[in-house]
Amino acid sequence: MNGAADEAHWPALPAHAGCLGEVLLGEEEAARRVLAGALEWIEAQLDWFAPGRWEEFLPRRPFRPGPLLELLGLVRVLDRSGVVPATAPLPSWALDLAEEIVHESEFGRGLRRGDAFFPYHLNLTALLELLGRPQPALRASCQALLTADAGGHCRPYKPVLSRIELRYFVDRGGFTAPGRLPGLGPLYRQSIAARGADVLQLTGDETYALTHVLLYATDFGHHTRLPCRGESVARVRETVRVLLGVHLARGSLDLLAELLLCEAALDGGQGHTPDSRPGPVPGPDPCPVPVPGPVPVPVPVPRIVPGQWRRACWSALAAAQRPDGAVPGPVHRPEILTGLTGDKAAAYLFGTCYHTTLASALAAAARKPAEAPGPVGPSESIGFPLPRAHPEEIRHWARGAAEAARTVPPAARAELAACLGPLLALTVQAHDPAVLTDVLRVAAHLGHGDDPLVRSAAALLAAWRSVP
Repeated sequence: MNGAADEAHWPALPAHAGCLGEVLLGEEEAARRVLAGALEWIEAQLDWFAPGRWEEFLPRRPFRPGPLLELLGLVRVLDRSGVVPATAPLPSWALDLAEEIVHESEFGRGLRRGDAFFPYHLNLTALLELLGRPQPALRASCQALLTADAGGHCRPYKPVLSRIELRYFVDRGGFTAPGRLPGLGPLYRQSIAARGADVLQLTGDETYALTHVLLYATDFGHHTRLPCRGESVARVRETVRVLLGVHLARGSLDLLAELLLCEAALDGGQGHTPDSRPGPVPGPDPCPVPVPGPVPVPVPVPRIVPGQWRRACWSALAAAQRPDGAVPGPVHRPEILTGLTGDKAAAYLFGTCYHTTLASALAAAARKPAEAPGPVGPSESIGFPLPRAHPEEIRHWARGAAEAARTVPPAARAELAACLGPLLALTVQAHDPAVLTDVLRVAAHLGHGDDPLVRSAAALLAAWRSVP
């Protein structure tokens, strides 16, 4: 067991994680702040979306107009949602730049290669048309290459996420799909979203894959229909809910924004039943977790209401947003930025923040207004709803939760139980048997020892203990 304890690893929390949850804003207010600040920052940084400007200070990207392509995706959602019409200055500038790029000889050469970036050439061409700037010659070339299966992108041996992405671009752009490229429904049913992702052990890349599948399947929240049965919808919604807690605790704003968009896209989706739970987890019975005696000194327990998950996540994004409106990305380091000046500082800020800022703006623009505002006002401090992804903070939470579980009413017990999934995932992924044991004790106190996710985590703990 000492060997397992020595292997525990908790990644360092980002600088902005210290302010997460200090003030819980109303969801509407937080989302409004995030969107307004993000759009202001994006408009101030428009020149950096030009590939030539990017390459003055930042490494050349394999698909040079990648950031611009992301911006056009946001422009489409802004226009569709009525937030910013495509004729407004920001979208017009982005479309002007996109037209310049697709008319460059380099874009045509890249398109003809039909390589890994063919779907992005096709998508950029299609978005220009969808936003009122059609390119008939380029469209015809894209269709011819697609029909000929240039690059073999439609073949069944290609990764399912890549084929889902291509199929989404093809359908959204109104292209004729080749016969060997399945529809979104069959592809979705082969994907991570439909195949029972293990939320306890999802890597960052797998979580991104899950979010992208859901966003393509719902056209970035435009509809809530998934091509699967109701119980599968309930399962993936619960997976997204747990992952929201995981990345809220980690301060992973990039994934938090994408998961918020997924959560909104799945809200009210077919087949959802609020109390649905996944089926039993296969494997050996877990070792029972001993229930401790009374805790001598009660520790305050942070409050979490399941219906406030979105509010807590939006508050986290608003709290971490820089005064200029940028939302820090996973590779952004404030200490590096402080050592830079002039264009070097501007380039670093753009390169490390643009994607997370775009994702946050996208989530805010696509979200549906809350049916009824909650009771918490915009400046009322209620404390952090989850402990941060730090072993001592989680153990502190566990001591307080174990004590509170003895006396609090059922509704409050449910609030504590809502934290179990994210905390189990965090401790499993940190490979920390001591902290995992504490969280499992809380689950037993709360009467959730037989929940599938709890049993799965306990089985992993027992397996760790079996290793000499």
